[in-house]
Amino acid sequence: MRAPAAPTRALPRAAALALLASVVVHAALLLGERPRDEPRPARAVTVAVTAPPRLPMPLPETTTPTPPTPPTRPLPKEAPTQPTAPAPVEAADAPPPAAETPPLRLAGPAAWAYRLRQGGQDGEALLDWRPEPDGRYSLRLTRRIGERTLPAWESLGQLGSSGLAPERFALQRGGRDRQAVNFDAEERLVSFSASPAQLALPEGAQDRLSWWLQLAALVQANPAPGGRWRVWVAGLRGELREWVFEAAEATPEDAGSLHLRRQRLGEHDPGVELWLDPARGYWPVRLRQGDPETRGFEIWLSVVNS
Repeated sequence: MRAPAAPTRALPRAAALALLASVVVHAALLLGERPRDEPRPARAVTVAVTAPPRLPMPLPETTTPTPPTPPTRPLPKEAPTQPTAPAPVEAADAPPPAAETPPLRLAGPAAWAYRLRQGGQDGEALLDWRPEPDGRYSLRLTRRIGERTLPAWESLGQLGSSGLAPERFALQRGGRDRQAVNFDAEERLVSFSASPAQLALPEGAQDRLSWWLQLAALVQANPAPGGRWRVWVAGLRGELREWVFEAAEATPEDAGSLHLRRQRLGEHDPGVELWLDPARGYWPVRLRQGDPETRGFEIWLSVVNS
């Protein structure tokens, strides 16, 4: 026999219960929770939820921080440097005051005759010395070899406590000045007709003739043995040099006179020697300049005419 059919009302109720269970299961899956006592279904359906891609964040710039610059302060202005005053010199260290130079003594007027040797020939020379009462002087040297008259030398100037102060020296031919040296005491200059040079005038400077008498006066004022005497001498061609004389070793030919020799001025210096006679007030009694057998000359005192 066929079993009786189930009542039709039971089907809708079972369907409703199944539908309710499915909704609960799906809700639990969506909420991430599962009922504790609910059995796991045989076939689970996994729903993958893909998160949006994460974009890389921009990294901050890794620049080395610059240390803060300290504020600039103006440098203090340096005070002007004051010159250091020299330390005072104690009276004990100060040099003693220089002794006053005694006035130089010069011979009275005279004409001195000499024998002459020049260029390998013999002749004669005359030195005419004329100090004037008004304080001026004239000094003139004339030379002759046979019938030939050589150029004369003439020195004009003033006299003082320091000796001769020349104003003009001239080389003369035929009674006229051919070359000259001028001494300007006010401007303190020496000028030359044969040169454009103008040189400072040293104290006590002499010309090529006046130095004979000036050196004699200097030695007479200080005739120390082994001494040294200095005098500035101007030449015709623009030169002005300091001549330094020393006493030479005495020899029999000196005949009691003081023999002086000028220190060499250079490699080609012809040399100058002078003999002074103490018995005649240290007057020049002999003079040699260069080699008398070539371009130099030499004179010896022969006669004195006062």
